[in-house]
Amino acid sequence: MVWCSRETSRLLCPIGKIKSKRQQAIADREQDLLVIAEQIMEREGFSALTMDKLVSACSYSKGTVYNHFNSKEDLFCALCIKSMKQLLHLFRRASHFEGHHRERMLAIHFAYRLHAMTRPTLFLCVLTAQTPAVREKSSAERLQQQTELDQEVTKICTSILEQAVAAGELTIATPEYVDALTFASWAISFGSNALMSGDCDSGVIERLDAEKALLFNVSLLMDGMGWLPLSREWDYQNSWQRIGSELFAAELLAISDMDKAPISQF
Repeated sequence: MVWCSRETSRLLCPIGKIKSKRQQAIADREQDLLVIAEQIMEREGFSALTMDKLVSACSYSKGTVYNHFNSKEDLFCALCIKSMKQLLHLFRRASHFEGHHRERMLAIHFAYRLHAMTRPTLFLCVLTAQTPAVREKSSAERLQQQTELDQEVTKICTSILEQAVAAGELTIATPEYVDALTFASWAISFGSNALMSGDCDSGVIERLDAEKALLFNVSLLMDGMGWLPLSREWDYQNSWQRIGSELFAAELLAISDMDKAPISQF
């Protein structure tokens, strides 16, 4: 019997085809399970998700489910990875916005808001997956993938900051300061979106226009950085509108069709 050599194209090798189809079937099944898990959390809350409940809600055996996720914590880690992949896709699109560097960073914040609105459960999964209780019981492979995705997401933000410094739009004390500014941007965006998610009972938040509040918070941060042009020198409200219409029109239309608040009206 002649086996496929390493030089044989995977597309031509029958063994490679079989393996590829099997791997795709496994990947598709895992995505099905993640969708079901997300639906359980959307209906009943994070604490309601258990492995037994996932098994009951799907058409697969308990053994099959545990072949994908060795624990509830590992499942949370997988949901975090799914969330970060979707966020990374949005961030990459946002980073190509045609404008100056502060507008591109604004597009990153827009993309994060879009992610929080369209996939609120996955948005919050990222924070849950970072807790020691989850990380201690997650597989090493998933933790590594999570770390790599986090690095890719962070790299997009730091790259925009570094380009702004090179262009003279932003002045920093030391190169290491870029990491601090990246963290500050993430913190203000995540915190604002989490508080505006609708689960907070604060009267102050209820009285605020969520979208204008986010733009205000981000502008306050960037003005504090001294990132040019400052708010008094540029119409960032118009930039926000352009980001929505030029980069995320399809997503905004989908949100509008679902009778959600259209973020194109920020």
